[in-house]
Amino acid sequence: MPYFVKRPEGGFSYTRDLSPKLFASLSGELALSWSQERRKVGGKQVLKIALGTTDLTLARQRWMEVHPQVENLIGFAKETFQRRTTRPSTVTRLQSLPREAIKQIAEDVYQRILASDDEEALTGRPADLTEIVLNEMGERGNDDVPNLFDAKRRAHLRELDHLRSHARRVDQFDFDGARQIPTLESLVREGMSPDSAKRAREDLSDVIGESAVEAVLAQSGVDLPHGHPDRNLLALEVIRAGIRGHSAVLERLEGAAVPTPALVAPIARTQPNEGVKLGEAYDTWKNERKPSSRTAEGYRLYVDRFIEINGDVPIASITKKHVRAYRDALTGCPRNVPKEMAGCPFWELHAWALAEGHPLLSRTTINDKSIGAISAILAVALRNGEIEANPCTGMKFSLKEGEAGKRKPYDDADLSRLLASPVFGEGKRYDAGGGEAQKWLPLISAYSGARLEEIGQLRVMDIKCEDEVHYFDLREIDDTPGQTTSRKTGSSRRRVPIHAMLIAKGLLAYAKEQGKAGHVRLFPDLVEYDGKTTHYFSKWWGRYARQFITKDKDKTFHSFRHRVTDELRKGKLYAVMQAILGHHVGDTTSGYGDGFDIGTLNEMLQGISYSKVDLSRI
Repeated sequence: MPYFVKRPEGGFSYTRDLSPKLFASLSGELALSWSQERRKVGGKQVLKIALGTTDLTLARQRWMEVHPQVENLIGFAKETFQRRTTRPSTVTRLQSLPREAIKQIAEDVYQRILASDDEEALTGRPADLTEIVLNEMGERGNDDVPNLFDAKRRAHLRELDHLRSHARRVDQFDFDGARQIPTLESLVREGMSPDSAKRAREDLSDVIGESAVEAVLAQSGVDLPHGHPDRNLLALEVIRAGIRGHSAVLERLEGAAVPTPALVAPIARTQPNEGVKLGEAYDTWKNERKPSSRTAEGYRLYVDRFIEINGDVPIASITKKHVRAYRDALTGCPRNVPKEMAGCPFWELHAWALAEGHPLLSRTTINDKSIGAISAILAVALRNGEIEANPCTGMKFSLKEGEAGKRKPYDDADLSRLLASPVFGEGKRYDAGGGEAQKWLPLISAYSGARLEEIGQLRVMDIKCEDEVHYFDLREIDDTPGQTTSRKTGSSRRRVPIHAMLIAKGLLAYAKEQGKAGHVRLFPDLVEYDGKTTHYFSKWWGRYARQFITKDKDKTFHSFRHRVTDELRKGKLYAVMQAILGHHVGDTTSGYGDGFDIGTLNEMLQGISYSKVDLSRI
């Protein structure tokens, strides 16, 4: 058996030295049944596949599984790229591949199949594909001299069947040849240290070759973003060109005079158009809108993902096709990324999430956050005259009934269960609940409708009094470490009166104690993470609420805000309600003057009354 090597440390491997020509062009996957993996090969001069056994008989069986697959890959590499000994020294990243260019590349594949057949006829030497079949016929031990005509026919029939099988199962075809590199998480689970796992992944990434589509593009000196629809179309056209080419050779064997086309001219490697790039548009949006640092970081992540999927496209060149490619690619993005995976390329995260069965981003999240961020950035560019239209318009997923989650307000029964729970009924304090925050954050939200992070960021100095009305001053934005405050929108900067129930239960006295203790924050035991004061509290609240309040997934901490909205609607003063909640009022007059005085706001807010809830346990 050729290429069958016994390893010094024990076991066997399929080991094969490749010529420089093959080494430069070979790429593909091998299906290894014993490990249930698809092993990427290519990019190395020595092809080495461990057969995973020390048993000689079993190793021979696995060799028989590997060898035909390797021969097929080598045959394809020789046949398609045999006249291209070098690739262009530079590769141009294109944002799309015109149909004409796709046609040119496919025609080049067709031309090379027929040119290879011409060379075989003129020189009398078997072409690479034919030679493979001749070798196989000789290895069978037949005393008859292998028939060259029959070997050639078998070779092209084999390739034709192979390509037709791909054409019939396009839905299962791996257009991008996603890398099969084990995740850090899986390697650590197998007993490797984090450092060893990282080194192992780096070693594997060095020996894993490119996909067939990447090879075709590289031979033309161009590249396309992964997941781009044009890559898929190119793969289909190359398959179809191969089917036409091998069919044509078989027709020649039957006597048909099928001509060989002239050499195909190289495709135009045009540079991307000049103009404002998405990264620059992001900077403009950030300077104009002045978002919180957390919002800016979130938008930057969406911009980076868009660029990784589509390239840093000039915004004037972004089309709905780019937005669709971005949107669809994100459906395979993990909902949460572990620390050890932070900073990994998008497509590596994509492959990891699918391989590990990790929860993926919902279509609602993609609509609201991922597309919403790009749309907001391009909206600023549209207003500044840098683009003619916003390509994100109309590109969100159409959600089915029930797919778009709608938060519900806490009802009276929920509030009664809250007040009977350990924090209120027994005075218990949980380590993860942020000290007294676990008592006061729910109460403040229930009597003000303020957002969770707005309450968590409160400083002692933010409790003020005017005209005998105590209120939370949520107007200031502060970047000072240890006392940072941020606001979701411009209308979120407001004053919110403190309800009499909170005062009666001791909120002002509690605030005074925090001031005397030298604390800046009203709730100093909340631990900040990644710029968010209530990160850990939010996770704790989710667990606590599911155990003691309700298991309804549509009810979260934000449900307090929804309930307050319902309570304030009873006052029938819509504009005052919006001012208390920090919602934007879209009419012209809302932008004039200083807004409602504190007395008007207080009069409406004091109308919140949970008359059917026993408040005696607070």
